[in-house]
Amino acid sequence: MFIILSQMTTHQSLRRVYDRLKAESPTWLTVSRMSESRLGKLIGGAGLSRRRVPQLQTIPQRLQRDFGEATLEPLRLMETPAAERYLLSLPGVGPKTAKCVLMYSLGREVLPVDTHVQRVAVRLGLVPASTRYSELHDALENVVPAVDRYAFHVNAVAHGRSVCVAPVPRCHLCRLRSLCRFAGRWRRPTRRDHRDRAGGEDFWLDTRKV
Repeated sequence: MFIILSQMTTHQSLRRVYDRLKAESPTWLTVSRMSESRLGKLIGGAGLSRRRVPQLQTIPQRLQRDFGEATLEPLRLMETPAAERYLLSLPGVGPKTAKCVLMYSLGREVLPVDTHVQRVAVRLGLVPASTRYSELHDALENVVPAVDRYAFHVNAVAHGRSVCVAPVPRCHLCRLRSLCRFAGRWRRPTRRDHRDRAGGEDFWLDTRKV
């Protein structure tokens, strides 16, 4: 549910919307039984509520039908390709969402690609800029070792949000600029940039699973 909500909101408001929904409807099945108007109001802060309400209600119903309860636990017994195919069959679930569930919820060594991961990977030259989005997940998984995919995903998202931003990256703050073929192609740092740098460096996180 958290990952489905993340499709429609910024990371700043995601937690607030999710906590509000969970407080009123603590299980997936109760979400499916909530009135559409009430559910739409609860997730209204996430945007696109009218479009997502049927998805949020249909997925628990589908899990209940297939597994006898609204849970993803049976997917743990499936091989990763089979689990991914099942997730992709759910309404509103695309490749990135499916791989996020596989990685975060099921502990599989896959690599979800969002706009931040794509931007960082292209600028570092890990994949060509011409790579189609439908091919990005496989292309990056062929480059990043399985054991490093979780850390790469989380770090690339954080880096893309804070330093390797669009349209103009903050190269003067980047610890990877010596490895990046795009470094130095952008504008010179402003006084504000120098103040930002004095206040803190890029947080290139070590989030390897323990």
